[in-house]
Amino acid sequence: MIDQSLAEKIKKYVLERLCRCGGFCFYKLEEPNGADTFYALSILNLLDVEFYDENTVKFLQSMQRKDGTYSSLYSAYYSIKGLELLGEEPKYECRDFLRRNLKVYDVENLPTGLQSIFRQMYYLVDLYKDIGIAVDEDKRRSLINFILSFKNKDHGFGKEKSTLIETFHAVFILHHLDHNIQDSLNFLKMCENRFYGFVNIPSTSPSFIEHLYAGLELSKLFGYIPSFPDSIRDFIMNCQKKNGGFSRSPTGIANLENTCYAVKSLYVLDKLCPELL
Repeated sequence: MIDQSLAEKIKKYVLERLCRCGGFCFYKLEEPNGADTFYALSILNLLDVEFYDENTVKFLQSMQRKDGTYSSLYSAYYSIKGLELLGEEPKYECRDFLRRNLKVYDVENLPTGLQSIFRQMYYLVDLYKDIGIAVDEDKRRSLINFILSFKNKDHGFGKEKSTLIETFHAVFILHHLDHNIQDSLNFLKMCENRFYGFVNIPSTSPSFIEHLYAGLELSKLFGYIPSFPDSIRDFIMNCQKKNGGFSRSPTGIANLENTCYAVKSLYVLDKLCPELL
Protein backbone atom coordinates (compact mmCIF):
# COMPACT_ATOMS: atom_id res chain seq x y z
CA MET A 1 0.00 0.00 0.00
CA ILE A 2 0.98 3.66 -0.26
CA ASP A 3 2.94 4.54 2.88
CA GLN A 4 1.44 7.01 5.34
CA SER A 5 3.90 9.82 4.61
CA LEU A 6 3.21 9.72 0.90
CA ALA A 7 -0.54 9.46 1.47
CA GLU A 8 -0.49 12.56 3.71
CA LYS A 9 1.36 14.59 1.07
CA ILE A 10 -1.13 13.61 -1.60
CA LYS A 11 -4.11 14.25 0.70
CA LYS A 12 -2.80 17.73 1.52
CA TYR A 13 -2.30 18.48 -2.19
CA VAL A 14 -5.88 17.49 -2.98
CA LEU A 15 -7.63 19.25 -0.10
CA GLU A 16 -5.77 22.49 -0.78
CA ARG A 17 -7.65 22.57 -4.11
CA LEU A 18 -11.14 22.39 -2.62
CA CYS A 19 -13.15 25.46 -3.58
CA ARG A 20 -15.19 27.29 -0.93
CA CYS A 21 -18.18 27.19 -3.27
CA GLY A 22 -17.83 23.42 -3.71
CA GLY A 23 -15.90 21.29 -6.17
CA PHE A 24 -12.19 21.28 -6.88
CA CYS A 25 -9.83 23.25 -9.11
CA PHE A 26 -6.23 22.12 -9.59
CA TYR A 27 -4.91 25.68 -10.03
CA LYS A 28 -6.46 26.76 -6.69
CA LEU A 29 -8.95 29.39 -7.89
CA GLU A 30 -12.67 29.50 -7.19
CA GLU A 31 -13.32 27.90 -10.57
CA PRO A 32 -14.43 24.32 -9.86
CA ASN A 33 -14.91 21.92 -12.75
CA GLY A 34 -16.32 18.44 -13.04
CA ALA A 35 -13.12 16.70 -14.09
CA ASP A 36 -10.97 18.06 -11.25
CA THR A 37 -13.75 17.30 -8.77
CA PHE A 38 -14.09 13.69 -9.92
CA TYR A 39 -10.32 13.13 -9.88
CA ALA A 40 -9.97 14.71 -6.44
CA LEU A 41 -12.78 12.60 -4.96
CA SER A 42 -11.32 9.46 -6.56
CA ILE A 43 -7.95 10.13 -4.92
CA LEU A 44 -9.47 10.78 -1.49
CA ASN A 45 -11.52 7.59 -1.80
CA LEU A 46 -8.43 5.54 -2.68
CA LEU A 47 -6.59 7.02 0.29
CA ASP A 48 -9.51 6.15 2.59
CA VAL A 49 -10.00 9.81 3.49
CA GLU A 50 -13.45 10.48 4.95
CA PHE A 51 -14.73 13.42 2.94
CA TYR A 52 -18.17 14.91 2.51
CA ASP A 53 -18.97 18.46 1.44
CA GLU A 54 -22.52 19.68 0.81
CA ASN A 55 -21.33 22.43 -1.53
CA THR A 56 -19.50 19.86 -3.64
CA VAL A 57 -22.65 17.74 -3.83
CA LYS A 58 -24.63 20.80 -4.97
CA PHE A 59 -21.95 21.68 -7.51
CA LEU A 60 -21.99 18.21 -9.05
CA GLN A 61 -25.78 18.07 -9.09
CA SER A 62 -25.91 21.50 -10.76
CA MET A 63 -24.14 20.02 -13.81
CA GLN A 64 -27.37 18.22 -14.72
CA ARG A 65 -30.28 19.98 -16.41
CA LYS A 66 -33.83 19.63 -15.12
CA ASP A 67 -34.73 17.38 -18.06
CA GLY A 68 -32.06 14.92 -16.92
CA THR A 69 -29.54 15.75 -19.65
CA TYR A 70 -26.01 17.15 -19.41
CA SER A 71 -24.02 19.51 -21.58
CA SER A 72 -21.82 16.59 -22.63
CA LEU A 73 -21.17 12.96 -21.92
CA TYR A 74 -18.02 13.96 -20.06
CA SER A 75 -20.01 16.26 -17.76
CA ALA A 76 -22.39 13.41 -17.09
CA TYR A 77 -19.56 11.03 -16.25
CA TYR A 78 -17.74 13.38 -13.88
CA SER A 79 -20.97 14.43 -12.17
CA ILE A 80 -22.50 10.97 -11.72
CA LYS A 81 -19.23 9.29 -10.71
CA GLY A 82 -18.35 12.15 -8.36
CA LEU A 83 -21.72 11.97 -6.66
CA GLU A 84 -21.35 8.21 -6.30
CA LEU A 85 -18.06 8.73 -4.46
CA LEU A 86 -19.91 11.05 -2.07
CA GLY A 87 -22.73 8.57 -1.55
CA GLU A 88 -25.18 10.79 -3.44
CA GLU A 89 -27.16 10.62 -6.70
CA PRO A 90 -28.16 13.03 -9.48
CA LYS A 91 -31.23 15.13 -8.71
CA TYR A 92 -33.02 13.97 -11.86
CA GLU A 93 -33.32 10.68 -13.74
CA CYS A 94 -30.29 10.21 -16.00
CA ARG A 95 -30.81 6.76 -17.52
CA ASP A 96 -32.59 7.99 -20.65
CA PHE A 97 -29.71 10.38 -21.39
CA LEU A 98 -27.18 7.57 -21.02
CA ARG A 99 -29.21 5.15 -23.14
CA ARG A 100 -29.44 7.66 -25.99
CA ASN A 101 -25.69 8.16 -25.98
CA LEU A 102 -24.53 4.53 -25.93
CA LYS A 103 -24.38 3.79 -29.64
CA VAL A 104 -22.08 3.12 -32.56
CA TYR A 105 -20.59 6.35 -33.93
CA ASP A 106 -18.49 7.63 -36.81
CA VAL A 107 -14.90 7.94 -35.59
CA GLU A 108 -14.10 10.22 -38.54
CA ASN A 109 -16.14 12.98 -36.92
CA LEU A 110 -14.47 12.81 -33.52
CA PRO A 111 -12.41 15.82 -32.41
CA THR A 112 -8.75 15.66 -33.37
CA GLY A 113 -6.17 14.96 -30.71
CA LEU A 114 -8.18 12.41 -28.74
CA GLN A 115 -6.03 9.88 -26.92
CA SER A 116 -8.64 7.21 -27.58
CA ILE A 117 -11.44 6.81 -30.11
CA PHE A 118 -13.22 4.67 -27.51
CA ARG A 119 -13.16 7.10 -24.60
CA GLN A 120 -16.83 8.11 -24.79
CA MET A 121 -18.00 4.51 -25.02
CA TYR A 122 -15.62 3.54 -22.21
CA TYR A 123 -17.20 6.19 -19.97
CA LEU A 124 -20.72 5.10 -20.87
CA VAL A 125 -20.10 1.41 -20.30
CA ASP A 126 -18.52 2.26 -16.94
CA LEU A 127 -21.63 4.26 -15.98
CA TYR A 128 -23.94 1.47 -17.18
CA LYS A 129 -21.99 -0.94 -14.96
CA ASP A 130 -22.17 1.32 -11.89
CA ILE A 131 -25.81 2.31 -12.27
CA GLY A 132 -26.94 -1.17 -13.26
CA ILE A 133 -28.37 -0.40 -16.70
CA ALA A 134 -28.79 -3.52 -18.85
CA VAL A 135 -27.70 -3.51 -22.50
CA ASP A 136 -30.19 -5.28 -24.77
CA GLU A 137 -28.79 -8.06 -26.96
CA ASP A 138 -29.06 -6.22 -30.30
CA LYS A 139 -27.20 -3.19 -28.97
CA ARG A 140 -24.66 -5.39 -27.19
CA ARG A 141 -23.84 -7.23 -30.42
CA SER A 142 -23.66 -3.96 -32.37
CA LEU A 143 -21.24 -2.44 -29.86
CA ILE A 144 -19.06 -5.54 -29.79
CA ASN A 145 -18.81 -5.60 -33.60
CA PHE A 146 -17.96 -1.90 -33.61
CA ILE A 147 -15.09 -2.39 -31.17
CA LEU A 148 -13.80 -5.51 -32.95
CA SER A 149 -13.71 -3.64 -36.26
CA PHE A 150 -10.74 -1.70 -34.86
CA LYS A 151 -8.76 -4.75 -33.82
CA ASN A 152 -5.44 -4.96 -35.65
CA LYS A 153 -3.12 -7.80 -36.63
CA ASP A 154 -0.93 -7.15 -33.58
CA HIS A 155 -3.99 -7.95 -31.40
CA GLY A 156 -4.19 -4.33 -30.22
CA PHE A 157 -6.91 -1.80 -30.98
CA GLY A 158 -6.82 1.58 -32.72
CA LYS A 159 -7.98 3.42 -35.81
CA GLU A 160 -4.76 3.54 -37.81
CA LYS A 161 -2.44 1.70 -35.45
CA SER A 162 -2.83 0.04 -32.10
CA THR A 163 -2.23 2.02 -28.92
CA LEU A 164 -2.11 0.86 -25.33
CA ILE A 165 -4.76 3.32 -24.16
CA GLU A 166 -7.21 2.36 -26.91
CA THR A 167 -6.53 -1.33 -26.31
CA PHE A 168 -7.27 -0.88 -22.60
CA HIS A 169 -10.53 0.93 -23.37
CA ALA A 170 -11.53 -1.69 -25.97
CA VAL A 171 -10.80 -4.66 -23.70
CA PHE A 172 -12.61 -2.98 -20.79
CA ILE A 173 -15.71 -2.36 -22.93
CA LEU A 174 -15.69 -5.90 -24.33
CA HIS A 175 -15.20 -7.34 -20.86
CA HIS A 176 -18.27 -5.56 -19.51
CA LEU A 177 -20.27 -6.61 -22.57
CA ASP A 178 -19.40 -10.22 -21.67
CA HIS A 179 -17.08 -10.66 -24.62
CA ASN A 180 -13.71 -11.47 -23.12
CA ILE A 181 -10.67 -11.60 -25.37
CA GLN A 182 -7.33 -12.86 -24.20
CA ASP A 183 -5.10 -12.46 -27.25
CA SER A 184 -4.71 -8.71 -26.68
CA LEU A 185 -2.38 -9.68 -23.86
CA ASN A 186 0.17 -10.17 -26.65
CA PHE A 187 -0.09 -6.49 -27.55
CA LEU A 188 0.23 -5.47 -23.91
CA LYS A 189 3.49 -7.42 -23.71
CA MET A 190 4.71 -5.64 -26.85
CA CYS A 191 4.18 -2.32 -25.04
CA GLU A 192 6.41 -3.26 -22.10
CA ASN A 193 9.59 -1.21 -21.79
CA ARG A 194 12.44 -1.80 -19.36
CA PHE A 195 12.98 1.94 -18.78
CA TYR A 196 9.37 3.15 -18.43
CA GLY A 197 7.42 -0.01 -17.68
CA PHE A 198 4.94 0.58 -20.50
CA VAL A 199 4.77 2.73 -23.62
CA ASN A 200 1.66 3.64 -25.62
CA ILE A 201 3.01 2.25 -28.91
CA PRO A 202 5.53 -0.60 -29.09
CA SER A 203 9.19 0.36 -29.61
CA THR A 204 8.58 4.07 -28.99
CA SER A 205 9.50 6.55 -26.27
CA PRO A 206 9.02 8.43 -24.04
CA SER A 207 6.09 7.34 -21.91
CA PHE A 208 3.59 9.27 -19.79
CA ILE A 209 1.73 8.46 -16.63
CA GLU A 210 -1.56 7.71 -18.41
CA HIS A 211 0.24 5.01 -20.40
CA LEU A 212 1.40 3.31 -17.21
CA TYR A 213 -2.12 3.55 -15.82
CA ALA A 214 -3.56 1.93 -18.98
CA GLY A 215 -0.91 -0.79 -18.91
CA LEU A 216 -1.56 -1.61 -15.27
CA GLU A 217 -5.34 -1.62 -15.63
CA LEU A 218 -5.02 -3.90 -18.65
CA SER A 219 -2.63 -6.14 -16.70
CA LYS A 220 -5.26 -6.35 -13.95
CA LEU A 221 -7.94 -7.35 -16.45
CA PHE A 222 -5.70 -10.09 -17.83
CA GLY A 223 -4.30 -11.19 -14.48
CA TYR A 224 -0.82 -10.47 -15.83
CA ILE A 225 2.23 -9.54 -13.76
CA PRO A 226 4.18 -6.71 -15.48
CA SER A 227 7.77 -7.52 -16.41
CA PHE A 228 9.26 -4.26 -15.10
CA PRO A 229 7.41 -3.28 -11.90
CA ASP A 230 10.42 -1.41 -10.48
CA SER A 231 10.60 0.78 -13.57
CA ILE A 232 6.89 1.51 -13.30
CA ARG A 233 7.13 2.57 -9.68
CA ASP A 234 10.29 4.63 -10.27
CA PHE A 235 8.68 6.48 -13.18
CA ILE A 236 5.54 7.26 -11.15
CA MET A 237 7.49 8.52 -8.15
CA ASN A 238 9.72 10.65 -10.38
CA CYS A 239 6.54 12.43 -11.50
CA GLN A 240 5.74 13.63 -7.98
CA LYS A 241 6.32 17.32 -7.27
CA LYS A 242 7.22 19.13 -4.05
CA ASN A 243 3.57 20.11 -3.54
CA GLY A 244 2.61 16.42 -3.30
CA GLY A 245 0.86 16.18 -6.66
CA PHE A 246 1.97 14.31 -9.75
CA SER A 247 2.64 15.52 -13.28
CA ARG A 248 2.32 13.65 -16.56
CA SER A 249 6.07 13.05 -16.75
CA PRO A 250 9.09 13.80 -14.54
CA THR A 251 9.15 17.28 -16.09
CA GLY A 252 5.88 19.16 -15.88
CA ILE A 253 3.27 20.66 -13.59
CA ALA A 254 1.19 18.53 -11.23
CA ASN A 255 -2.56 18.41 -11.65
CA LEU A 256 -5.41 16.37 -10.18
CA GLU A 257 -5.90 14.16 -13.25
CA ASN A 258 -2.30 12.93 -13.31
CA THR A 259 -2.26 12.62 -9.53
CA CYS A 260 -5.30 10.37 -9.82
CA TYR A 261 -3.56 8.22 -12.47
CA ALA A 262 -0.50 7.99 -10.22
CA VAL A 263 -2.42 6.95 -7.11
CA LYS A 264 -4.58 4.44 -9.00
CA SER A 265 -1.46 3.02 -10.66
CA LEU A 266 0.32 2.59 -7.34
CA TYR A 267 -2.67 0.76 -5.90
CA VAL A 268 -2.94 -1.59 -8.90
CA LEU A 269 0.81 -2.16 -8.83
CA ASP A 270 0.55 -3.08 -5.16
CA LYS A 271 -2.13 -5.67 -5.93
CA LEU A 272 -0.15 -7.16 -8.82
CA CYS A 273 3.26 -6.98 -7.15
CA PRO A 274 2.65 -6.74 -3.37
CA GLU A 275 6.29 -7.36 -2.56
CA LEU A 276 7.35 -4.19 -4.40
CA LEU A 277 5.78 -1.34 -2.42
